This record gives sequence, structure tokens and C-alpha cells, in this order.
Amino acid sequence: MDIGINAIQAVSSKQAIFINDECRVFVIGDLDGDLPALKNALNNVNFNPERDTLFCLGDFVDRGDKTYDLFTYLQAIRACMILGNHEHLMLESLLSNDKAALKLWTDNGGNWHKSVSSEKLNVMCDELLTKPLSIVLEYRGYTIGLSHTFAQSWDWENYPDDKSLIVQSLLWDREVVKQNKVVKSHGVDFSIHGHNSTKAPFWVGNSYHIDTNYYGGKPTLLELSEVIATLG
Repeated sequence: MDIGINAIQAVSSKQAIFINDECRVFVIGDLDGDLPALKNALNNVNFNPERDTLFCLGDFVDRGDKTYDLFTYLQAIRACMILGNHEHLMLESLLSNDKAALKLWTDNGGNWHKSVSSEKLNVMCDELLTKPLSIVLEYRGYTIGLSHTFAQSWDWENYPDDKSLIVQSLLWDREVVKQNKVVKSHGVDFSIHGHNSTKAPFWVGNSYHIDTNYYGGKPTLLELSEVIATLG
């Protein structure tokens, strides 16, 4: 990864969350700025933000021209957002004036920002800086790791001291999917990720990969209780 971490340096690497067993919990993969796709997915499950919780696995920005509207909608329904590599590119481009990040960002769907006011972009960046790189969720007796991606060998209880290594591992790494192997995933029962585009969700070891929006045509929305039920 040649992109700097100046802007993202202060972002929390991990957030621990406990959710009551009676609540419905949903996890959605990469949204790519597609607000209608998000609304359609939530409508299909009668999502109610007063009772239900939604986790977004990063890359909710870029490609779609509704990125800003999608972000404000996610805020309105109190979604728990995790940063992905596209949010990283946005933050470094706008806050750190990282020219390598800006080129990669605009070459890969970041041009939407040119039609959004600097005031709105600043507010958005400030909000993104409050989002973690990963979440460890306790729900229905399971410990579940949530991040945009992760490295082949990862300890969810003990993160490295090197922030650049954490960013590379949780926002950019593709080796789990390339090698079709998890070497170690300590500290969780299973984990869920986006980042690696696919037509249909798939498991590698105890990691579930659900980035179907780009190749599959729509985002994957999981209800966690249903995933847990399949694990026996």
C-alpha cells in the first residue's frame, strides 16, 4: 500500500459492541454509493431503525453519484459504519492532500465529490474520522469480527502496534481470498467482510465474504441470526 495514513492515523482500530439477543442485527457489504440499492435491501426485510441495527462493512462511498445522500441516510438510520479502502482514499485525498491517494480515488469512482460542496465534504470527513476500522460484536453467544477485509493471520484480541499494518490488513489486504486460506483468525467465532468482489457470498475458513454489489448487481444484506443458525 503506497497510500499514506496521515488522516486515518487517529481513527480507532477496533470498537467492541454488545447487542441484546432480542434485537435484529443486519450486516451489509459494499454499497458503492448506491442509495436505491440500500433502501431496497432494507425494505425487503422491513428494517426499522428503532428496533434493528445495521452494520456497514466499508466502501459505502464512491462509484455511485448518491454517495453523499447515502452517507446521510446511513446516519439517519443510525447505522454502524466501518471504514473501507475507499473511505481511506477519500480521507487522505481531502484531509492530507495525498496526491497518490487522490489519483487512485478519482480513477476508481471518487469523482462524485466534485459536485458536492466543500462544507458538506468537510462534515462528511469529520464524521468518517469517528468510525472504526473494525468492530468485534458480541451477539447471541457468538463473538463476530466485522471489517472491510482482513489478513490471513489475524488476532482479533491483539492488534499490531503499527497503524499502517492495521490499515493494510483491515482495509486493503486480499490474500485470504487470493490464497483461499485463513492461516489464523484468533479471538472470534467467525468474521464477515466486503472488499473482494464476488457474484455470490462465500466462506474461506471462518471468514464470510459478501461484496456482491459490483459483480453480483446488488449488495448482500445478512441477518446475523440466520447466519448463526447455519453454524449449528
